[in-house]
Amino acid sequence: MSFSATVICVLCVSVISAVKDHDFERSPVTNPEHHISPIQEDGNWLDTYGYSAFEGQFPYHAEVLIKPISLSYVHTCAGSLITLKYVLTTAACLYRWVNEFGIEYSFVTLGTLFNGDTQWEQRINFTDDGIYIHPLYRCPSYELYNIATIRLDCPATLNRFVQPIRLPRLTDIRTCEMMEGTATGDSFVRGLKYLRNQVMSNEDCQRNILPGVVITVQHLCTNSFIGGVFCFREYGSSLTVEDENGRFLIGIADHVFWCSSKYPTRHVRVSYFLDWIQTNSDYILEL
Repeated sequence: MSFSATVICVLCVSVISAVKDHDFERSPVTNPEHHISPIQEDGNWLDTYGYSAFEGQFPYHAEVLIKPISLSYVHTCAGSLITLKYVLTTAACLYRWVNEFGIEYSFVTLGTLFNGDTQWEQRINFTDDGIYIHPLYRCPSYELYNIATIRLDCPATLNRFVQPIRLPRLTDIRTCEMMEGTATGDSFVRGLKYLRNQVMSNEDCQRNILPGVVITVQHLCTNSFIGGVFCFREYGSSLTVEDENGRFLIGIADHVFWCSSKYPTRHVRVSYFLDWIQTNSDYILEL
């Protein structure tokens, strides 16, 4: 398995060969493309670093790394592998770097980082030609149509540690309210973390979220009081639930608060954008 991953790195990510593993400065969390609200509370009994994932537990998790032209740091966010060649993420993860700075190089990392072990890691390049941002997304409002796909330069090699995630069916009208959602977090250095929160109704979310944050049919939220506040949550990271057919993707984190707060976390509702995702990827939706 590790040999296959090495072949991918050589063929598709040769531009990264000069970059040591994680040996670069990440973009600071105060960057304007991040949907984060600086809540200034001294402590919060709900905050948690989450649980450490075991190897292969979330094989669809993707780290997205972009080196902007003329900037010294590498911007990072997250996404979900939905097919061999496509990653689903937020528009805000990509928009500013494509439209304002330009991209010097970019790649995704697949295969969960487990306790610093990179033996299952696959790094695959992508270019700005492979980025598809919803045409109605507007920066810097961030509130609506915050979705994008990334086409990888070559397909991922599937194994126990790298697998695409299932999307909702076209005929699935469930809101997933009251279901237990599992959110993946930052896998950059400490190893992949995750947390489970209850999915709440949009009405309850609007009543309890920071005033001025918009909750529409394009969104869904998770309840910080049922599960905790995830300090390692990452923009663009997945929110999944399970049914009789297994795990599937329902949300993409797009408005995150400091873990000193108790506000809900807002996600892009994947089911709202199924037609757009199918048009801008090679994902085949099920009825």
